[in-house]
Amino acid sequence: MKINSMYIFEGINEFNTYSSFIEECNWNIEKQLLKNRVEMYKNEEYFLVLEKQFKKSELTIWDLKQEEIITWIDTMKLLRRILLKLFQKGVNVSKINVIMEYPLIYGNHMRSDYLIVYDRLIVVLEFGMFNQDEKRSEERYTKKLQESINYRQIIGNAVDKEVNTINYVMIYKPEYDRIMCKSLDENIYYNLKEIDLLASFLYKYITKQDNLTGIRQLELLELEK
Repeated sequence: MKINSMYIFEGINEFNTYSSFIEECNWNIEKQLLKNRVEMYKNEEYFLVLEKQFKKSELTIWDLKQEEIITWIDTMKLLRRILLKLFQKGVNVSKINVIMEYPLIYGNHMRSDYLIVYDRLIVVLEFGMFNQDEKRSEERYTKKLQESINYRQIIGNAVDKEVNTINYVMIYKPEYDRIMCKSLDENIYYNLKEIDLLASFLYKYITKQDNLTGIRQLELLELEK
């Protein structure tokens, strides 16, 4: 598949195989500052592989911030859970393509976190971590939402009008305090609810795609009798 991006995963198996290091190293979405987490993990093989792949891909004129690598791993951990939810709902996840760090054509070097692609559906998926300042939660969401709307419009204007291009933002919270060696149960519960919402959103639009097949349309006609 010749699409410029950092990674393209064709189906859940490819994505899960690549991201299996997350389970193997018992990665946690930690509450510590990103710059401190970089210092903690910057010499790990998985960190170095991601850094090397980004530079090899030549996606942007902007330099890579190592903090971005930490957020990639955090969001891949969340995405593993989201795809599992879709699988449990009965979605044919082998048909889902996950495009990571997609540089928008005609987008002035901007990059989308992920594109979730299923048949004639493109979902612009943006993540944002809400950590230290509870008062900035709404501000954080609004900023990420505007970015995702802009990305959706840029892609939607460039592809065929029969392709449904939509956007979604998930704001997540840290789940673990490394200093205190403590799980943040309230935040884990919050993320679980947000994952359920996103999985339901994706399921709704994926099901619409499935219902547009010729055979499904005939089946729906039978139900109308």
